[in-house]
Amino acid sequence: MKDIRKHASLLVSVAVLFGTMFLAVPRLVAQQDGPPAGGDADDNFNPPPCDFNDAFYTANGINVTQLDSANGQRFGIFRQFGPPARTPGQANWVKDSNCPIKDPTRNNIRILATTGGYTDDGSGDANAFINIMAFLTDQTFFLPAAQSGGAGNARGIAMEDIVSNFEGYPAVKQKLSNGVIAPTPCGSMFDTNIPTNSPCFSVASIATPSLRQDWRFATNRNAIDGSDNNDPLGVITGGVVNSPFGYFCDDLLGMWVLTYFWYTHHAVGNPANNHEKPDPVCNAMLAQLASMHGNSLDGTPNIITANELNFLEGKDVGATPLGPNFPNPPLFSDGEGCTQEGQLDTGGADSPGAAWLICPAIADPRAGAIAKDAFLDTVRTSRGMPLDQRFNMNFACLKVVGSFCSEVKLTPSQASQVSSVASSD
Repeated sequence: MKDIRKHASLLVSVAVLFGTMFLAVPRLVAQQDGPPAGGDADDNFNPPPCDFNDAFYTANGINVTQLDSANGQRFGIFRQFGPPARTPGQANWVKDSNCPIKDPTRNNIRILATTGGYTDDGSGDANAFINIMAFLTDQTFFLPAAQSGGAGNARGIAMEDIVSNFEGYPAVKQKLSNGVIAPTPCGSMFDTNIPTNSPCFSVASIATPSLRQDWRFATNRNAIDGSDNNDPLGVITGGVVNSPFGYFCDDLLGMWVLTYFWYTHHAVGNPANNHEKPDPVCNAMLAQLASMHGNSLDGTPNIITANELNFLEGKDVGATPLGPNFPNPPLFSDGEGCTQEGQLDTGGADSPGAAWLICPAIADPRAGAIAKDAFLDTVRTSRGMPLDQRFNMNFACLKVVGSFCSEVKLTPSQASQVSSVASSD
């Protein structure tokens, strides 16, 4: 009975969202001559995601021995079942001999677990999808030449330095088992402005059950070939123009350096600091943010854009992301704001916490890239309800018709299928 109510509630919510998506976004002409569900075979031209083969990893500076270790947790060796899969029999990956046929840089491990995240372009759109293939917990996961300061690749650039330009933002739960919201992470990112006996939250795992909200990914960076005036080595213009690299043209393994973010003691208080209460300034800002995006599993607001996070950290981002009632970012005497961000120690002091991920973003998730047996990995409530149902709708349309919902006019039958998939995935 409990499960029936859960799915019924989600189906109603999806139906409402399904209608509003078409009102909010203009319908575009689909690239296919017919939706893949009812079109030709050539409409499914994007292959589903598969792991890279060892030779390609090595050529791109990765120590495969480390990648295949227990800390690496590489798909194809580890994690076939369990998180991110939500049910005992659900597989995160399967063997598929077609993978290396379609792409010779791949092995025979096809990834089913598809993680949703917000596109880091300021829009807050829930339309980015990645596959978390492996974790890198320290610098030894890079071959010596690929480590920062190493000889680098044929262009003289270390893979670690390239990857440092592309950030994935995991929001690890701050709420502890006793109900206290810890104001700082444990380990190397511990806040030195607060008492050493302050409660801290673990960063040992970024598996979905450890997250309070959905991911955000920065794929919107520049190209290395000078087409956008980016010239990090000064070989094109004679002067160094070190704009960030291009994710889809330079970061060939789809890697991310992880930037953890959290609410500080100014926002959530600190029982170890004379029972410090949240600051009224942060209280008001968090209430506004919650009215915009709802709350995370911790009960703190969801943060879905870079400007929101940076503003709450106390940085001037131009136009306020919280509206006219909050023109100035919060900045307190200890140099902190209501939020803070940081990265793990690259020497492994925070192991088994992940400092980097190999989790390629799907460049174009349409036209077959989301396979029929793939499943959506997002943050859910204890009742299985997604925090942001937009992920479900986008994923369902991609799975059923091979396009985003805004790009095609669905038939009644397709619309019914999409609603069903969105409410159950």
